Amino acid sequence: VSGSINLTCDAWQASNIDAYFAVTAHWIQEQEPTRWAIETALIGFVRMNTSHDGR
Repeated sequence: VSGSINLTCDAWQASNIDAYFAVTAHWIQEQEPTRWAIETALIGFVRMNTSHDGR
């Protein structure tokens, strides 16, 4: 698991017609030899210039 980073992305449209796109990073941080923590960081967030309806 050491050195692995997973990325997730999501696009959605708010009720006011604004559309957004976000990228999030996830990894496991070893705090002690038998204790791990899942870490998450938002690495990108933008307002898109087009609507997004999931199609």
